[in-house]
Amino acid sequence: MGSDLVSACIFCAGMLLGHDLAPRNGFSADMGFAYATLARRYDVTEDRVDGSDVTPKFLLIGLGEAWAAKDGLGAGTPAAEWRVRIAFAPSHDEQERKEQAEEDIERIVSKGTGRYENFSGVVRFALGLANSLELGGERRSHKATDLINIGGENQQFSEERSLTAERIDATVGLRHRWRDWEAEAGVVWSKDSGFNATADSFHHATGKLWGWQAEARWAHGCWSALARGQRVSGNFDVHRESFPAFADRDTVEPGSLENYQLGVGYAWPRMELLVTAAYDRERLPFVALAVLGTETVAFDSGFNPDSLSKEWFYEATARYAITPSIRVRVSLRLGYGSEQVTLVDSAGVLPTRILDVKRRGIFGAGISNGLGEPEPTLFIGADFAIGAPH
Repeated sequence: MGSDLVSACIFCAGMLLGHDLAPRNGFSADMGFAYATLARRYDVTEDRVDGSDVTPKFLLIGLGEAWAAKDGLGAGTPAAEWRVRIAFAPSHDEQERKEQAEEDIERIVSKGTGRYENFSGVVRFALGLANSLELGGERRSHKATDLINIGGENQQFSEERSLTAERIDATVGLRHRWRDWEAEAGVVWSKDSGFNATADSFHHATGKLWGWQAEARWAHGCWSALARGQRVSGNFDVHRESFPAFADRDTVEPGSLENYQLGVGYAWPRMELLVTAAYDRERLPFVALAVLGTETVAFDSGFNPDSLSKEWFYEATARYAITPSIRVRVSLRLGYGSEQVTLVDSAGVLPTRILDVKRRGIFGAGISNGLGEPEPTLFIGADFAIGAPH
C-alpha cells in the first residue's frame, strides 16, 4: 500500500509499481484511516519562530485482484494484478509568526481549511513466467483557502489566500523475476504544479517532468529486503504578479524530484514487519504547502521563491492476520529534514534573501530541542479477502 496516498507531502515520491508488503492473492479490498502532518519552521530569532503546518486526516478505500508468480520466482510482487485506491481527507493549516517589538517583527497569523483528493491505480500483465509489464497512475492534490492577519489585532482580516499543490504521475515499467529475486525498471512522467494567490501577489507554476524509477527485491525464508529509487526533472513554466503594478513575470525555471529507499522485512506465521529508510529531495520554483508568514510578506512585496528541500523518512509497518481472510495493519512514518528557500527581488533592487527552513517542529515546538518534533504519518487499516484465493 505504501504511505504516499496518505501523506501530507504532495511532492514526495510515490510507490506506483512497488509494494512495501506483498498483497494477498485473489480478489480483496482494503480500507484505513491516517493522520499526517507537514510542518515548516523558520527561526526568525533565537527565541522567536515562524511556524506553519498542514494536517490532513485521510480515509482510504481500495479494491484489487492479484495472481501470484509461479515456480518460486520473484520476491512477492504479483505476476498479474489490478488495483485502485482512493484517499480523501479534510485538512486544516495554521501559521503564526510571533511579535517581538524590539526587533520590529510583525505578527503574522493565518488559518484555513482545505482538502486532499488522492487516487492511484496499478495494472500488471504477466509476460510468461518471469516477466510482467506494469502500468501505474497516481494523482495527489491539496487545495486550501486561508485567512491572513498581518500586523493587526486578534481576529482581524488582512487578506485571503488560495493554495493548490498537485502531482500527477504516470509510469510504465518491466519487472523480471529470478528465484528469490526480482527487479523492475520504468519510465516516469510527472506533472507538478503549485498555485499561491493573495490580494497582493499571484504565483502559478506547472512543470512536465520526465525520469526513471527502479526497484530490486529479495525474499528468502522469513527475511526480505528492498531497494528502490526514482527521479524526475525538467522545466516549470512560471507566472507571477505582485502589487502595485501586477505586471506579468513569466519565466522558465528548472525543477526536480527524487527519492531513494532501503528496507528490510521479517515474517512470522501470522505477522509481518517491514522497516524502511528513505531520502527525498525536491527542487521547486514555488511554495504551495504550509506557507510561512515571512514568505507571505516577501511574495506580496515582489520576491520570487526557489525551494530546495531535503528530508529523511523512517517508517515501520506491521501486518497481523486475525483470520485467513482479515489482516490488520499499522504504519508509522517520521520525517526530518531541512529546506532552503531563496527569495530574489523581482525588481532587482533589494538583496537576495535565504531562509533556512526546518521541516520539523510545529508552532515553535522543540525550540530548546535540536531535533524538534518530526513530521508524522500514522496509518491504521485492514485488508479483506473476497472469495477464494487464486
